[in-house]
Amino acid sequence: MQETNDRAGQLIDILKREIAAISNHYACQKRMYEYVLVRDWVSLEREMAEAHSHSNLFLSLDEGRSSLLAAIAPDIDESRDFYRITASFPDAERVEANALYRDLKRLLLLSKTENEVFNTYVTNARTYLHQMLDAVVPAKKGKIYSRKGALIPGAVDSLVVNRSF
Repeated sequence: MQETNDRAGQLIDILKREIAAISNHYACQKRMYEYVLVRDWVSLEREMAEAHSHSNLFLSLDEGRSSLLAAIAPDIDESRDFYRITASFPDAERVEANALYRDLKRLLLLSKTENEVFNTYVTNARTYLHQMLDAVVPAKKGKIYSRKGALIPGAVDSLVVNRSF
C-alpha cells in the first residue's frame, strides 16, 4: 500500500511539472504568433529557443510518466487506460491525478490548436508573398534592373523590395 502511495505521489509530481512545462510552451507559442504579426524577429528567435527548451523538458517528463505508469501496471497501455491505472490509488491521490491528467490533456489540445493557427498563418503568408513576387517579378519573362538601372544578367536568387504594398 505504501508503494502505491509513493507511486501516486510521483505521478502527481510529474503531472504538475508537465502542466507547468506545457503551460510555458503554450505561452511561448502565443508570444511567437504576436511577434510574427508585428515582425519582431529578434524576439521571435528568443521565444523559439525558449519554446524548444520547454518542449524538451516536457518530452523528458512525458517519458518519465510513461516509465512510471509502465512500472505500476506493465500489462496496461497507459495512453488508453490511465484511469484504470489510477483506480488503484487512494481516493485523494486518484482524484488529484485524474484532474491533473485532464488538465494536461486540455493544455495539450490548446497548444496543438495554437500551433495549427500559427502554421496556417505562416503558410498563407508565404503563399501570398510568393504569388505577389511572381506577379511583380515573373521568373522568365521579366527583366530585373539593379538599383543604378543596369540590367542584371541571369537568375535572381534574392530580391529586396523597399516599398510597402
